[in-house]
Amino acid sequence: MALELLVVEDDADVRTTLVESLRDEGYQVREAEHGQHALDLLAGEWRPQIILLDVMMPVMDGMTFLHMKQLDEQLVHIPVVVVSATAEPPIPGALCVLRKPVEWEQLLLVIAEHAKP
Repeated sequence: MALELLVVEDDADVRTTLVESLRDEGYQVREAEHGQHALDLLAGEWRPQIILLDVMMPVMDGMTFLHMKQLDEQLVHIPVVVVSATAEPPIPGALCVLRKPVEWEQLLLVIAEHAKP
């Protein structure tokens, strides 16, 4: 069974590239265009093994999403990797911060290390 990922990114081009590339690697991927959309996807039973999260987004930014996620006992265990051009580590609630443009091999290593079935 393929690992399931959630990509939360407002830039449609970046999101599409990430999603398609991750699917080519064999991952099941869902996508959200902002933090509230991601929370809506997570409101049901579906739980990804890892979340890739942008920070600067409209509607609900990544920092607010992380805060809301940390308050939910059903979601707090899901690992989050921040993928951002501007964010500086450490970020509470995030495993790590990867700089945009993300180095593909580095991203795959982080996913492999932290996304547990």
